[in-house]
Amino acid sequence: MTNTMTRPARWLSVTGLGIVAAWTLSSCGGGAPALTEIAGNARQSMEEATSFTYTVADPDGVHGEELESGEFSSHTDRVNYNILFSMPQADVEVRAVDESTAFLKLNLKDESLREVLGDVDTDDKWVQVPESEQEDLSQYTEDFDGIIDTTFSLIEGLSEEELDAVEVEETELDGQAVYKYVVPATANGESEHYTGAETVEFYFLQDSSELVQVDASTGDSTATHAFSNLNEVEIFEAPPEEEIAEMEWSF
Repeated sequence: MTNTMTRPARWLSVTGLGIVAAWTLSSCGGGAPALTEIAGNARQSMEEATSFTYTVADPDGVHGEELESGEFSSHTDRVNYNILFSMPQADVEVRAVDESTAFLKLNLKDESLREVLGDVDTDDKWVQVPESEQEDLSQYTEDFDGIIDTTFSLIEGLSEEELDAVEVEETELDGQAVYKYVVPATANGESEHYTGAETVEFYFLQDSSELVQVDASTGDSTATHAFSNLNEVEIFEAPPEEEIAEMEWSF
């Protein structure tokens, strides 16, 4: 019997990679810099970075998505990235080594999904994505490339009244001194930066202005978005041969 697998891009679309952090713009008093100033410095650092990691954790479902957590590490000067998403039904991982070489790993938690994916044991095994399907995976690099623009363009949506209402304090995050800016999760009262969030907290390192974390909260629930590893992501290589399963694809 031949094992088959459906088109990976269709399956991966349920991960909701479109969940992207958004930042706000403000002026503030005291010893902390104006949010306009620190956000500008943070954007420059991210635009000049050759690699970085974006993560999201939403265990309480603040954003109303099936995604529980995700991590996307990529290089900005080449096609080389690794995506890992955790959902109630499955864990999904995609690794692109270059423009023509990519691998997919599925760890199924819901047995009913095997009716969709085929009767194949993919747990802890990689499957090589055919070169003909590489274009379908390009959407993920495009989403990653657009994170910076999306993030800082949304900053400009805050009204003057919202900017004046921003709260800021000096605090610590994971042992590092940061500036914390608290803003409403709306831009001009028209749209939410984060689905389901009431407030958004932005954390910038005090010594470098680097944006390291964004918390989207409603009530006692919080979804955390974070950036890290600027210029420090290692090159992703193909998995060892013994970790790659032989499989045919059907479409």
